[in-house]
Order: sequence, then structure tokens, then C-alpha cells
Amino acid sequence: MKTLVVLPVFGVILAATVPARGGQSDVSVTVLPGSVGLAGGDTQTFEALVSNATDTTVTWSVREGADGGAITPSGVYTAPASSGIYHVVATSNEDPNSSGVALTVVSGLPPQAPLSNVKAAVRGDSAAVSFDLVDGARDYRVYPLPDDSDVLLLPGGDVAVQNAIYRCAGDREVPPVPTDGEPQIPGGAVRALVAANVLGFTRTQADATLGYVYTLAGPGRVPVYALGNPAPGADNPCYFQRWNASRAKKYVTSESERGSLLAAGWRDDGIAFYASSESEDTTQVLTALSGETRLYFSDDTEAAARSSLGPTLAFLVKAAPADGAAPLMRAYYENGCGFSHDELAVGQAMFERIIHQGNLPLNHLLWSGLTRPTTLVVEALDQGCPFQGHLSPESFPADEHQAFLTLEDIQGQAANGEVFVNGQHEPDNRPQAIARSFVEVEPQATEALDFYDTFADPLGDFIETRPIFQTVRREYENYDVGFYSVELPKFAIGTMLGELWVTYSDWASDTDGKFRLTPKRWATLAADSFLHVTMEVDIFGTDRRYPQILVSDRSWPVQEQLVDGATLVFQTFSTAPQRMDIELCDHRNWEVNDQCPRFVVENGHDLSGPFRPQPEVSEHMGVDRRARVDVYASTLRAYLFLDGLAYGCADLPEGQMPAGPATVTFGDALYHSGVDVPDPYFRFHQEHMHLETRRHFDEIGFISGVAAPPWDESLLPCAANPVP
Repeated sequence: MKTLVVLPVFGVILAATVPARGGQSDVSVTVLPGSVGLAGGDTQTFEALVSNATDTTVTWSVREGADGGAITPSGVYTAPASSGIYHVVATSNEDPNSSGVALTVVSGLPPQAPLSNVKAAVRGDSAAVSFDLVDGARDYRVYPLPDDSDVLLLPGGDVAVQNAIYRCAGDREVPPVPTDGEPQIPGGAVRALVAANVLGFTRTQADATLGYVYTLAGPGRVPVYALGNPAPGADNPCYFQRWNASRAKKYVTSESERGSLLAAGWRDDGIAFYASSESEDTTQVLTALSGETRLYFSDDTEAAARSSLGPTLAFLVKAAPADGAAPLMRAYYENGCGFSHDELAVGQAMFERIIHQGNLPLNHLLWSGLTRPTTLVVEALDQGCPFQGHLSPESFPADEHQAFLTLEDIQGQAANGEVFVNGQHEPDNRPQAIARSFVEVEPQATEALDFYDTFADPLGDFIETRPIFQTVRREYENYDVGFYSVELPKFAIGTMLGELWVTYSDWASDTDGKFRLTPKRWATLAADSFLHVTMEVDIFGTDRRYPQILVSDRSWPVQEQLVDGATLVFQTFSTAPQRMDIELCDHRNWEVNDQCPRFVVENGHDLSGPFRPQPEVSEHMGVDRRARVDVYASTLRAYLFLDGLAYGCADLPEGQMPAGPATVTFGDALYHSGVDVPDPYFRFHQEHMHLETRRHFDEIGFISGVAAPPWDESLLPCAANPVP
């Protein structure tokens, strides 16, 4: 089977599945709910899902013993009177080495229903938290578990946490899709149909629910994999309406069929859900092709109407609601510039996303700056987090630009001292939790690189010079820093929340604002080995603002010496659909409005070309969501990865990138901000960050002399001959 490399994810912690011990057995135990908050003396019934076992019974216990509460043989837990963090353990009776753990938290926070499928991936001192969307949630937030004395029960039932710092998910800033009879947006090519005529059959709103499925593995369940079609026309190459959902898909349960499709270049969208593997209380979901259009429908009137298509069984779903199951819902993606298809979603909230897209909340959160084992609180909220001002590592008063405010500034003026990092909504909002879960995380060992920084410490003292108009250079102990064509003195750089935060604005119309951060340690480029560069940064971008990595044979200040050498530029680029670029600057300057020749590696540049199995960049964007960017460069070839997924490869012209010492620069660009983010779906940037930009960098580093990453050129061929 052909495979693409996926870089490792460090320290993945499942809130619902936490193995207690290892072993060679395939038996696995999952405890539901995976975490829960309780008041002292409250009870909670837990369920153990035992997979790959004949005997599916378990023995229940509490890790902390009697001090941690009591649990019955049937899984009914009684919380202790004392606040604390406790662990309910279910041990397989067939294989005592296989256990599952649930986290129970007794605290001053009022109990709420838990979220589903909460996961935390820890890299260095940061935890990236994901979860299933919650029906009715307008935003999400994460924060460390507070002391009971800091939990404030306010009049009217509201809850606040004294001096809390929350990090909020915020909205996806992606194009909308019209639904059913809604008018198409100008230039649009895709619409979502729910209650409408689809290829001669009129579907109703009730038809949208095909049955009920699961988001977690368990006995009597089979994974259903989603795979994106690579054929020309399988996505939207026209203009801007492209998301994961717009790719024509096939949903399969067969491991061998999945392997065959992956080998043929289909995009791996992972496990979409778990269907029933047993026929009891189930109904069939059928699939059929009408030309290039793949449909999914229940074994009912639509199946009869489409009998001439030769429908076949796709998978089984529960016919009625069941414990732990969520509705499997369907929308027809009508693509006026390619293949149409039926798109499936689990749960009402995800269904709302696929039929509307646009400014709806992300299901990703970030907590950085971990210094010790920490219990994080993850909440779904009834309102969007409030915008409290432009957060910056340094304060500046308002002028023609908005004020720059530090955490301390905001905390000092906020009710109860609560800070909402990445609040994007009405300033008067006071969001309350409608669901709450917990996850335990701890910092991981840093990676063994030649240079690596988690920004746990301040940058330190610096020497500042201003050698060029509207330009600032700073020399720190470990870095050289430059700001070019920025509004002075209103720019800021500093460590905050365990990250490096940078904010500035371009100083005038048609000027190329830039930020450059170059470690003083040099790297090495060679023909027979690779330089690996890694960076985590929020990658929201347009064709006027985006983050970058530069690998150059020039010394600091690299930006001012590009014309004297050779430099590779790696960046995101464009409004929707955003792409990633590899550019080669051969003895020439680089500016936002004067790009270097680029290697064309993205999907959709050729209306008749295939859709290769690369990630959709917009699905990795968020104002407070960091993406991992990895670069591998030699003098002859460059590879680019996004969040561990292979994106693109370039064959460099021989002799243009010299072997020898090289600098690595992490950067950002902002050009002519006054005319940027013109589209309505850039709501937050239009309202609150139009003339300014802000990035938070973390986990940056590099190592020289490594092997090339595994790469299958039959699936992702390397581009040659960069185009202007």
C-alpha cells in the first residue's frame, strides 16, 4: 500500500480513554463519560466499553481508594465530600492488564453535562484540545482548574472565576455555503441541499437523519472511514468555496478497500464515525453512483426511487436513538464546478457547520505555558467570548489605531478580573457553560534539535537601532529581530502565555510591513542531507498577511541581503482557498507585492488537474489555533508539511541553493492592510484586527543533517521549474 508520511504527534491524551497499563493484548477499555464534574456526594453512572474481548465485563475501582469516593460493581460512583481530582478505573476481567480511566473532579464549579470525545495533544509545553461540537454552543474555552475559593456564584445563577485567564476557540473565518433556497453568494459555485430535489428525488428535512452512530470505538461497532476522491472535478477548483466538506467522498468500512483507495491517491480524512457491526435494531444506509455523483440514503422510498443505480450496502446504523449515539445527518453538496456528492455529519452541531460553513465556532482550543501536571477545564458556552481589546505583550494608547492592551491591562478593567483571550464577540457578553469536561496534561520533553525554543522565558534585554525609515532592529541574546515598514512606535514583541507574541501594523497604504526573527545559531544546507525546520504559529492568512519561514545563505539582516544570495521562502498565501507556497529567491528581493518565483504544489491551480491528498489549509486556521509547519530543505529539494501532513515538494534548480552555513528566519508579512480582509466572512478581522496583525509563535527550532522524510511522489509529485 502506498502511504504518505505523517509526522508524530506528541503526548496524545484521550479524556475518554486513558490506558492504565500496557500489554500485548488487543483488548481495550473505554470509560464513558471520560470526565465529569461533580459536587460532593453526587452520584454518576459510568459505562465501560470493552473491545476485542469475549468477556466484556469489568471490575470497577477508584485509584485513590476510599478517599476518592466509592463505586459499585455496576459502575455507580459516589463522589467524596472533599474537593479533588479522582480517577475511576474499569479493568477488563478477560485481560487484567487492560484498563480504562475516567477523570472525576469535585470542585466549586457547578456540575454540567460533559463534552464528547475530548482529546489533548501535548507538544513541549502546549496542549491542543479537540472535541465534538456541542449542540447550541456559540463558543468554547479552556482554563486551568481553579481553586474553589476563586469560583464565584453570582446572582441569577451565573458563574465566574476570579482572575481567570480563558482561551477561547473563536470562529472559523471561511466562506459560507447557501442552503436550499438561499441565494448563491457572488462568484459561488457550491450549495448545500437538505430539503430539496436531488437528482430527481425530493428529500425532506426528516430525510436528513439517516440513523444513529457513535463517535467512539466499542463492542458491536465498526469504524467508517472517509476518503476524499482525487479525480479532477472531485472538489471545487473555482474561486473560494472549498472546505473539507466540498471534497467528493466515499465512506468505507473495509480495511482492504480503504488501503486500495489510499494507494490510488484518495485523501485520508480519518474515521468519520463508528457504525453498527450487528444487525439488531439497525437500518441499512445504501450508496450508489449517478455518473460521478455519490449518494447515500436509507433503505426506504429513496432506495426504491434509485433502484436503477444499483445501490449497495454502505454500513448499518441504529434505527432509533441509543445511549451514546448521535444522529448521522446528510446534506447534498451541489458543485457547479465539479462533482456533487452527499456529505455526512455526526450530530446537529456538525450538520449546521456543513450546511452553513462561514462564521461558526471552532472545535479546537489551545493552552500553552505548561510547567507541571495540570487539569484543564474545557467548556462549551452559550455565548461567544467577549472582545476585550487588542491583546499585546506591550501597552500602547489608542490613536489612529486601537489601543494595545496587555493581560494585566485587561484583567484590571474586567469584571471579576476575567480575561477572554481570543474573545471575538460582543464586549458585554458574559458566556456561561452549557457543557464541561476535564483533561489532565503535563509538559513533554523538548525535541532533540540543534536549536529549539518554547518561549518559557522572556527574550531578555536588547539593543535597538532604527537604521532605515519605519524600520526597527533589535539584538537579543539568542535572536536578531527586525520590523520593516511598520507604524512606529506602535509595535510589540514579547513572551506571553508561554508563546512569543508579535503585533504591528503597516505604516501606510501600499507598504510592505514585515517581521523577521532570526536565531543567532546557524544551520547547514547540504546536498546529501536535509535541514529540518519546525514552527507552530496561527496561520490565518490572506494574500496580504501570513506567516513565513526563510532559509537563506545570507546572514542577518537577511531581509536586506536577499539580493546577494539564495533564499527559500515557505508561507501560507491567498484568501480562500488558502494554499501553502515554496518560493525560491535567487539573488533578488522579496516583498508581498513582489513575490519570488514559486513552485506550484497546491490543489486547484489547474481546473482539469487532480486533487492530491493534501490538507485543506483553511481547516487548520484560527486566531488562537496554532498549526505546525515543518520544512525539510537540501540544496536540491524541499518538502513542506502542515500539522504533520504532507503538503508539497519542490525540486530545486541545481546550483541555485549553495551548500554550507544557512540562517533560519521565522517571519510574518502585512501589506496594505486597509484593503485587506474584504470578504464578509472575515468578520473578526474586519471588526477588530483590520489594520493590525498579530501572531503567536511557539515550538520553533531546527536541526541539520537529517534524512529526507518518507515521501510518495506518485501521490504528491515534486514540482519543478518555479513560475513567476
